[in-house]
Amino acid sequence: MRFEIVSSTFVLVALAFGMNAEAACTRPEAKFTMPDGTAATEAEMNTAAQALLKLDKDVGEYLRCIKGDTSQATVGKDQATREKLMQDYVASHNAATDQLAGLADCFNKQLDTFRKTKGGAGGKTADCASSMAAAKDRTPAPAPGGTPAPSAIVKEADGYSTDLPGGAWSYTLIRDDTPRYCGEQKKDKQCVRRTVFVTNGSDLELECKAYIKYDGTDAQGRAQVESQGIVSRKTIRAVVASIAETGVSASTFEAVCSQRPPLPPLSTDAKCKYEVVKPVNISDFYPQESRNLDEQGPVVVEFTVPGKAASPTDVKVAASSLSARLDEGAVKAVSAMIMSSACKNQRYRLRLNFQLEE
Repeated sequence: MRFEIVSSTFVLVALAFGMNAEAACTRPEAKFTMPDGTAATEAEMNTAAQALLKLDKDVGEYLRCIKGDTSQATVGKDQATREKLMQDYVASHNAATDQLAGLADCFNKQLDTFRKTKGGAGGKTADCASSMAAAKDRTPAPAPGGTPAPSAIVKEADGYSTDLPGGAWSYTLIRDDTPRYCGEQKKDKQCVRRTVFVTNGSDLELECKAYIKYDGTDAQGRAQVESQGIVSRKTIRAVVASIAETGVSASTFEAVCSQRPPLPPLSTDAKCKYEVVKPVNISDFYPQESRNLDEQGPVVVEFTVPGKAASPTDVKVAASSLSARLDEGAVKAVSAMIMSSACKNQRYRLRLNFQLEE
């Protein structure tokens, strides 16, 4: 039996928006008993491991939910409100990831004890208080007499770097060894995730294409996985990602980026502002197939506001995410909003960002 649980979502995300989304998105709670490794049976350890893997998956969905719920929260809000919304978002995010990280640390300690002692007759519950407290304090709880566990994140290789105005862009293949659910067809397998990240240090917005080629196939049976996406200036983002069974290696990978042409200016009077009277939950418009394929990115939508408290008209994509599905979702999201402007029939643009939790 081999299990090592490390929270794949234990990371503090600094976003430009946020709010307390507990009401709209239900935070998953641990509904299982952590077995004490000195007395546990193998069946108890198996059950706990599967429960933690499911919790990790559920927490990831929850984080995507609260991010989607809050993506439009700051539109038209003042600076003080935006800062408060972000504080609430981070609090919700950390509450979920702290619990997951603490339970993962506690399980790994009990698993180590179980392997050394061979367990027992079962029925004894572990004390996870120190692991939970350490996770909340954002400090690892060291194993008795041991050394800190190695990171689950591994840099497999670096690509080349290209100079551009204001800086350079480069790309990297990262492997996350956190055990992951492989899918219904491989329920008894564990997978790891590989991602090609593009680091854009330039002053330009980039259109990027990337691929990962496997020695074998990924969990969906693909020998090569490829995707494309927009990488904003001075940011890092995942362009392509997939999961594969532990032991399946990536043979080659690459990213190619070019400058995205800037949009022409609108003729709207600078004094004409608009306000979103009724925002929407972007996650409701995030296509499920796009989620499954890890499609992400910004969409700039252009529209007309007829006047006060009305739905925008003539909604269209001004700058594509490079995914037709995401573009369509963005148009539907903006069309579902209610907006207001003192200036009648003026054109505006709004940038929506579809983003999964990394």
